[in-house]
Amino acid sequence: MKIIFLDVDGELTYSNYKNEETANIDIGKVKLLKEICDKTDAKVVISSSWRGFEKYTPQIYHVLRKILSKNNIDVLGDTPYLKTEIIGDIPETIRLEEDLDIKCKYGTGRAAEIQKWADEHDVESFVILDDEDWQWSDYGYENNWIQPTWFGDGGLKREHVDMAINILNK
Repeated sequence: MKIIFLDVDGELTYSNYKNEETANIDIGKVKLLKEICDKTDAKVVISSSWRGFEKYTPQIYHVLRKILSKNNIDVLGDTPYLKTEIIGDIPETIRLEEDLDIKCKYGTGRAAEIQKWADEHDVESFVILDDEDWQWSDYGYENNWIQPTWFGDGGLKREHVDMAINILNK
């Protein structure tokens, strides 16, 4: 099975795009995601914070799932929720433009959630579409990670689509 672990902010949404009806999801970016799925027979697993927490699912998650379904993108589900444990102190003020050096304790955070999901399923190949580095290299995922950006006219681009197709089809 081929899997796309999908973050949302920075991939389907980005700072220069606003649309209340779609929770700021750019349908053009959804079509690029669909192209990856079509050319690789990959399925999506949502790894984004949009999935919420153990006992809370935000409304935007349901909007996301509806949009993906309407665009015929198969979603197998979500990565499991694992509590993130931060190593060290978090700065009192954070500017979005800054590259933060926040580290998660090994076994917690998004990379650990992806690892847990992958360990419980028969995964042939996978890509991680995420604008943030969740210490992917600690899990050996650096060659599976594709990093679009949330800033400016960010989101998925042609080069990300081509990279994802190459990784998934090896």
